[in-house]
Formats: sequence, C-alpha cells, structure tokens
Amino acid sequence: MSLEDWFNQRWYPGEGRQSSLPLLAPLSSLYRWASDRRREKNRQNPPQPLSVPVIVIGNITVGGAGKTPLVAELARWLHERGMNPGIVSRGYGGRAKEYPYQVTAQSHPLESGDEPLMLHLITGLPVMVSPDRNEAARALIDYHNCDVILSDDGLQHYSLWRSLEICVIDGQRGLGNGRILPRGPLRESTDRLDSVDLIVVNGEPQQRLRAQCGHRLEFIMTLEPDSWHQFNLDQTSTVKLRSGPEPGPCHGVAAIGNPQRFFRELEQLGFGVMPQAYADHHQYCQQELQFDGETPVIMTMKDAVKCRDFWQSHWWALEVRARLPDLFYQRVHQHLQKPSEHE
Repeated sequence: MSLEDWFNQRWYPGEGRQSSLPLLAPLSSLYRWASDRRREKNRQNPPQPLSVPVIVIGNITVGGAGKTPLVAELARWLHERGMNPGIVSRGYGGRAKEYPYQVTAQSHPLESGDEPLMLHLITGLPVMVSPDRNEAARALIDYHNCDVILSDDGLQHYSLWRSLEICVIDGQRGLGNGRILPRGPLRESTDRLDSVDLIVVNGEPQQRLRAQCGHRLEFIMTLEPDSWHQFNLDQTSTVKLRSGPEPGPCHGVAAIGNPQRFFRELEQLGFGVMPQAYADHHQYCQQELQFDGETPVIMTMKDAVKCRDFWQSHWWALEVRARLPDLFYQRVHQHLQKPSEHE
C-alpha cells in the first residue's frame, strides 16, 4: 500500500466510521494557522482587480473533486454565448522553461502539465500556465483579448483577484473526516464554504456530507460519458469517434484524484474492468501499459494526453462532460451582468 492510499483510507473512512489521526493534531494546527494567516493577509492587502471577470473553480480538499470537467463545461458555455474565455492553471506536474507558458496542441505534458493540455485539446480555447495565476490571467487578456478568465483550481491562490468563487465537492467522498491536513484532506476549514459564491457537488451527496454542509449544497453536478477519442497519427489531435470498443473485458487506466469513480463509469457502460490505478498526475512510460494482447485499454482524457507519444490502436480515451442545472448557469450569468470592480 502506498502512503497516498494509507492516508486516503483514513481521511475518507466511509459512512459510519471514524478516523481522526490524533498524533498529527499539532501539524494540523500549524497548517490551519498558516492557512488562516494567508487569508488574513489577503484581506488586509487584496490583489488589484483585473479588467475582466475572473471565475475561480476550486475545492477545499486535496485530490480530485471534478473541478477540471466543470472548468471545461463552463468555458464552452461562455464561448457559445459569444464571450471569449481563457483558462489559467498552475500546471501541476509540468515544468516549462519560462512562464507564463501558452499551451498549444504541440505542448508536452512535462512542460504544460496534464490538465492544461487536456483542457486546450477538448475546448480549443486559450490556456495559459504559470505558478503565478495572476500573471497567466494578464497574459490571456493582453495576447488573446479574453473577456472572462476561468481559473482551474486556485481557491487558495489568494494573489489572484477573483470576482466569483465556485467550490466543487466530491459527493461520495465529501469532506472526509472533516480534519485539516495532515489529519484529514482539508486545505482550509469548512468555514471557508461560507465565503464562496457557489458550491457544486459532484454526484449525489452522501449523508456525512449533508450533515457537514446542509443547506449549502445547492447545485448537483453529474459527470456523464460523452465521447470516445483516439489520437491521430500526428499525435497532436484526437479523433472523436461515433462509438467506442465493444463492451467486454478491458484494462481501465486512471491517474486521477478518485480513479474508482472512472472505473465505476466503465462498469456502468458494460465493461468488465481490470483496474490500473496510479497516483494523481502520474507520468506513464510505454512499458507500464503493455498488457495482454489486444484487450482494449480505456483511460481518461487526462491520462491520454500523457500517452500520445506511444499511442496504440487498441487504446481508447473516454471524455466525460459535466451536466449542471439551468439555475447554476443563471447564477453565473447574473454575476457577469453585475457592475463590479473590473468595470
């Protein structure tokens, strides 16, 4: 068992179970003190507003909650309504020679990070990467005339001015044991949920999460399988296919925050999944994915962009899309119509 698996079992103990890791209490207190101090510093010296609205989509837990699919769907929605959105990201797992780094179809995930490259390929919209998201946002405004910025993650990146905050919570895993790192999965205390503008729950919330958050769980998001992809011979673009592999045995590959969610989706589509789970943002080598013969290998789009240099014909990528209620988009639209500091 990896250290990540060990912590996840204790951070997310399941309904009716408790796990508090009391020996880590001093470290959690120190982490919370540092987090509160960073927030207070931001309140005293807030960043300068940008000239366009900035929507931050993040979470208060470590690991995946469904932020990136929501960023992609909201970006599409804005673009379809005549706006020119751009996406900023930290680019976790990437190390570019210089920043801000503009993601292109030719980018390598070791430079851009896997999620920024995936976002650019599936949306076709400008994506800019930098450890300083404020710098990345200004570059999108200056070079692409973007009139709205979406930040993939960054709820705790207080140097980036924001006009709307959206917090995403995994409905099944919720807030885990409700403890601050490293006793639990929380980056900030649950009080932070009182200051965000919108809370989106990825999947139906479990009882523990309802008890923790109650009425604040306003919008339910579902992630639905949307389309099958394989990479072109040029390895810089994907072909969207009308159908995928025939249901049956497959190797499911996922290096995401909650790989079991992806494996369950494949099972619901009729596949007998032989799961291959890796740590989030894992960088693959070809030998890791050499399984038995021509049995289909099915992976997420986030994983696929890291495998395109050695893509094989019996490999498939499944794109999922976020579905949200109309009221969510109405609330975003109302926000964009309000006079604010950027005008």
